Amino acid sequence: MERREIIKLVTLATGSLLAVPLTSSLLISCKEDIPKNDENYSLQFFNFEDFILVKKLIDVILPQTDSPSATGVGVHKIIDMMVGTVYKPTERDNYNSGFKALKKYLNSSSKNQLAVLQDLSKSLNENDNDAKKALLDLKQQTVAYYLTTEVISKKYLNYLPIPGKYEPCISLDDVNGKAWAL
Repeated sequence: MERREIIKLVTLATGSLLAVPLTSSLLISCKEDIPKNDENYSLQFFNFEDFILVKKLIDVILPQTDSPSATGVGVHKIIDMMVGTVYKPTERDNYNSGFKALKKYLNSSSKNQLAVLQDLSKSLNENDNDAKKALLDLKQQTVAYYLTTEVISKKYLNYLPIPGKYEPCISLDDVNGKAWAL
């Protein structure tokens, strides 16, 4: 599956559920104090082992192509910060239990991670529902936070911090064939 197809599917599945976390991510992802390297970053929610797993998973979800990978723009840190500081305790507990189910599912397979994630996405087994939901949550967070990072917004999307007049019907050529950054 190509990156564009993944982004289309995830954003369609997300719908209105992203409205609140996306708004919060705009505030968090624009902060200047997010460290550039992992050595200086203090974990907010994940332990070190789980943080490494999140890094691997989000780079499988959005690997580097002509644009940076998800970890290349710090999405793993944003996820950790959002879950650790913005989520309510009950939401944090639910996220943690789902993440544990996903981790257990990943550890039970000897296939490579991409194949395991594809199998999980297609799984109809009810025993896999918690892991499948956790994977969907992680995909949604990855795409949402990726698209709202400063690097992606300014270099790969149309970015206009102070919008001009509203023009309802414009051609794609007028905006360089790019989507608008939020």
